[in-house]
Amino acid sequence: MIIFLHGPDTFRSRQKLKELKEKFLKDVDPAGLNLESLNGAELEIPDFERAVSTLPFLAKKRLVIIEDLISKNKGQKIQKEVAEILEKHKSEEVIIIFWEGADFSGKAKKARGKKPAAPRIHVLLPLLLKEKYAQEFKLLDQGNVYRFAAEEFKKRGAKIQNSALKLLCDLAGSDLWRLTGEINKLSAFARGQEITPADIANLVETKLEEDVFKLTGALGQKNKNASLKLIAELLLAKSSATELLGMIAWQFRNLLLVKSFTQENGGGYDSYRMAYQLGLNPYVAQKTAAQIRYYQIDELKKIYQNLLQIDYKLKTSQIDPEVLFDLLVIKN
Repeated sequence: MIIFLHGPDTFRSRQKLKELKEKFLKDVDPAGLNLESLNGAELEIPDFERAVSTLPFLAKKRLVIIEDLISKNKGQKIQKEVAEILEKHKSEEVIIIFWEGADFSGKAKKARGKKPAAPRIHVLLPLLLKEKYAQEFKLLDQGNVYRFAAEEFKKRGAKIQNSALKLLCDLAGSDLWRLTGEINKLSAFARGQEITPADIANLVETKLEEDVFKLTGALGQKNKNASLKLIAELLLAKSSATELLGMIAWQFRNLLLVKSFTQENGGGYDSYRMAYQLGLNPYVAQKTAAQIRYYQIDELKKIYQNLLQIDYKLKTSQIDPEVLFDLLVIKN
C-alpha cells in the first residue's frame, strides 16, 4: 500500500502524517519494531529496497516513511529506480508513505501532458499522484483559515471576539504554523478572558516585526550574510526606507533598555515584570531579552548612533538606502 501526502500546507500534511504514525503504533505495532523513517534527500537505493522488501516482525504490517525524496534528492536515477522497486514489491503487508512539502501542482500538470523526459519530474511523481491514497494539502482560503482558527481556540477553551479573530487571520494569512503559534500565545495570555482586537494589536507581531527581530539577532551573532539578506528583503517589503529605519531603531532602543535594566537589576526578572517596569509589550520584552546576550552596552550605543547617522543621510543625500543599511552591517 502506498500513501502520498504532498502540497504547500505542511502544517496539515504533518498533522496527517503524525495521525497515521500514531494509529499504526496503537493498532498494529505498539513496540514500534516495524516503523522506519528514511530521509529522502539522502536516500540510497539499497536502503530503500531493504526497507520496503523486509517483512513485518511480530506484527501484521510494516510502515516505511520517506520524506522529501522528489523535492530534495539530487540523484539523477533514483526516482526511476524507486518507481521500478515499487512495481516489483507490491505488498499489502508493507505500508509506504511518501511525504513531500513542495507544491507540485504545476509540475504535475506538465508531467501528465508530456512524454517522459527528465526523470526528476516525469517518473515517480505521476506514479504517486495516481495512487488511491494520494492526498494534496493546498493552502487554505481565508474562510477556511478563519474556521480553523476558531476551532483551535475552542480546543484550548479560549474565547475570542469575532473582530479579533478576523484581525488575527488577516495578519497570519494561510501560514498555519504561525497562526497556531499565535493562538497558543494568545490563549495562554488571556487566562480565560475574552481576547479582543487590542490584544491582537499588542501581542501579534507582523511579518516585518518578525524579520526585524531576526535582523537584530543576526547582527548580534555577527552573521553578516544573513544580515545583508534580511536587509534586502526588508527593503523590498517596505516602501519607505525611513519607516524601516524607524523599526530597526525601535528594536535597538528596546535592546538598549533591556540590557541596561538587566545590568542594573540582575537577570532574575521575568519578561512580564520587566515589560511592566520598562513600559514594553511583554512579547517584545521576551524576544528582546533573548537577544541581549549577543551585545555589549557600548556596542548598542554605537549602533544606535550609526542609525541616527543613516537617518540624517537618508534625508539629506541621494545615496541608495540599501548601501547605507549594508554599511551598518559592515561596521558592526
